[in-house]
Amino acid sequence: MKISKLLLFVLLLNIGFANAQKKLTGKVVNNKNQPIAKAKIYLDSIDSNVETDKNGYFEVQLPVKVASINIYSYEYGLLSSKFNDESIMNFVFLDSEKSTNKRIKKGEKIKIGYSEENKKYQVLNSKSIGAADDKNSGIYNNIFDLIRGRLPGVTVSRDNKITIRGVSSIRNISDPLFVVDGMIVSSIDYISPNIVKSISVLKGAEASVYGSQGSSGVIVIKTK
Repeated sequence: MKISKLLLFVLLLNIGFANAQKKLTGKVVNNKNQPIAKAKIYLDSIDSNVETDKNGYFEVQLPVKVASINIYSYEYGLLSSKFNDESIMNFVFLDSEKSTNKRIKKGEKIKIGYSEENKKYQVLNSKSIGAADDKNSGIYNNIFDLIRGRLPGVTVSRDNKITIRGVSSIRNISDPLFVVDGMIVSSIDYISPNIVKSISVLKGAEASVYGSQGSSGVIVIKTK
């Protein structure tokens, strides 16, 4: 009797899991109806690790909640569409390859975030420095010396106040948001330059993934 109940429980569990997982298939083509290969599929802002095949087709397993499907091609850019529980979605890049804006270099990792300003998903391309490869990183007195004068668009005052130029914060006097190894922190004073792997700056649409907290820009630090 106990075995029967156990088998029934396993069966119901498998059925529930199957129902929770949905499959989406589709095709990605250009304005000449030619298939686009190796276009990346993003579920909201999450990389599904699925790419279109040589014929432009893709098949991806969906989690329970997905708001949008995003397609990114190095040659053609980004397409985004709301997901309304379809099982098949096809995408067409209307712009030709030559008329599109500059693309991220092939092989470079990309991130996608939602822009409150433009109301759409965009590719995030941040300015950064690779402190880990800097032979002089050991001579900096503190993290502020490491950032000062080395990160485009970022100013560090004598009293170590960081300002990101071009942000839309009120009076442009607010401190940027600090994110260290994925965690939001109130200060970066404690970080030694010797343990820094890389530092990136996000602003505008790039910082919108952090909501209102990123209105004055975001300093993203990764440690070794």
